Amino acid sequence: MSVVRMPEVISFTEDKLKKISSSFGITVPPKDIDAYRILLSGLEEAAKVIEDEDDYLPPVDFDRFPRHDIHVPTPNEYNAWAHKVTIKSTSEEDGRGLLSGKTMAIKDNVNIATVPSLLGTDVIEAGSFVPRYDATVVTRVLEAGASIIGKGACENFSMSPTSFTNAYGFVQNPFAEGYNAGGSSSGCAALVAAGIVDMAVGGDQGGSIRVPASYCGLVGLKPTYGLVPYTGIASLASTVDHTGPITKTVLDNALFLQAIAGPDGYDYRQIGLPAQLPKYFDELTEFKKAPADAAKNFRIGLILEAFDMPGLDLRVIEKVKEAAKAFESLNVGITVREVSIPMHAKAPAIWTVATRQGFSEHGLRGQNPINFGVHDPEIPAALTHWNQEMFDKLALENPAATNSLLGGQYIRDSYPGLTSKALNLARKLKDSYNSVFEEYDILITPCAPTPANYTSTLEDDIMTKMSKAIGTTINTAPFNISGHPAMSLPITMMSPKEDESLKLPVGMQLIAKSFDELSVLKAAFAWEQSFDWKLF
Repeated sequence: MSVVRMPEVISFTEDKLKKISSSFGITVPPKDIDAYRILLSGLEEAAKVIEDEDDYLPPVDFDRFPRHDIHVPTPNEYNAWAHKVTIKSTSEEDGRGLLSGKTMAIKDNVNIATVPSLLGTDVIEAGSFVPRYDATVVTRVLEAGASIIGKGACENFSMSPTSFTNAYGFVQNPFAEGYNAGGSSSGCAALVAAGIVDMAVGGDQGGSIRVPASYCGLVGLKPTYGLVPYTGIASLASTVDHTGPITKTVLDNALFLQAIAGPDGYDYRQIGLPAQLPKYFDELTEFKKAPADAAKNFRIGLILEAFDMPGLDLRVIEKVKEAAKAFESLNVGITVREVSIPMHAKAPAIWTVATRQGFSEHGLRGQNPINFGVHDPEIPAALTHWNQEMFDKLALENPAATNSLLGGQYIRDSYPGLTSKALNLARKLKDSYNSVFEEYDILITPCAPTPANYTSTLEDDIMTKMSKAIGTTINTAPFNISGHPAMSLPITMMSPKEDESLKLPVGMQLIAKSFDELSVLKAAFAWEQSFDWKLF
């Protein structure tokens, strides 16, 4: 590594050098101390140049997209709001856009300039992170004519498939108070399910769009990795970051995706995008009169291993298979067959090892110094140095996150190189699915393994809290690490085992080859328009 110039002043002290070297478990030989002081003084001078320079962030057109009435609502509907705000384009052209007339919630890890991001946690002081620019998806929904009316609460650091970890209140399932709305896009799902907003921007690293959609009876799409720009969204691990639409209907999902998909020139995740993307909504509307024809002659495969994962409710297995087989009753040439993909059984382990170090270092310590794009310096500044108080708060509210913090460090220290090997195996996993897509148009698995469960409490021990989450993403996380598009489609209502008098939604997961969201939408539309999921 080159040193570009010698320092004007030797500012780097011997004490600083000893502190840094001891963090590596090494000692700099006394004869070399002065040399390193000189060299690192040059680095310190460069750092001061950067500190003094104005940051370079995407501009915000506050005249076109003014913000009004930023506040935390009291009382808070289903504890689903992080902040309320009113934003609507003043442009007449935007007002005629794809999303004209639609109301929108934005997940609270997504930047809206001037609106605080809480990230579901009190490890960072509330109100200390106020984004200075809009995420690309925020700009795009406003350009398409939508009205943003607030930020939906997310789980603590977006690291939980349950809705009981937000530091400011447990998000409630609109179908049953005290029940899980899913995570981590919990507030967004609750707001859409309750009819408070028409649609919402969610985020998904392991199932955080699809699990809330499954629990709340919604259509939740995790697009292909990179299809929708992740710019301006707090990252957990850049290998699995996805953002996408949560809606009540498949047609709305296609409309939303059409408005937000495509490159933005910032996001380094957007490698390999097709030169031309489909007009998802436009193509789907052609089948309004004969929706079953949207999936005409589709070849659908049920992944055998997905129905044999530990923790699946036998009733969910039965209903998902029944819903999948119902495609054949549409009499448009659809075939449904079982298909074995042995690597799918190993996919949860691949996802776990491939992401844990990233979650720990990137998501929880904000360390992402190696990728171009747009960055939020406030997050790494707040999270670089953890202390006991921060750990204890997080452990009380979300032990899944502290487990990731510790686990990432353990993988780094005890299994050097294993994360790299897991990422290599993620390509093998992707290729395993791709080989099956040579014969099938759509693959199907259960989404969440059970209906929503009942809440835990802050007083519960770690294992009681974790028992609500363990296994929830066993069939969703594989498609984060493979990158394929995957959707949760509501297919039935089912009683939770604790209360036979209740009925809660259950979702089926549909997957297609990379950048073939259109096939997912077509299959989902054909099913949705042909069957009443609440009565199925």
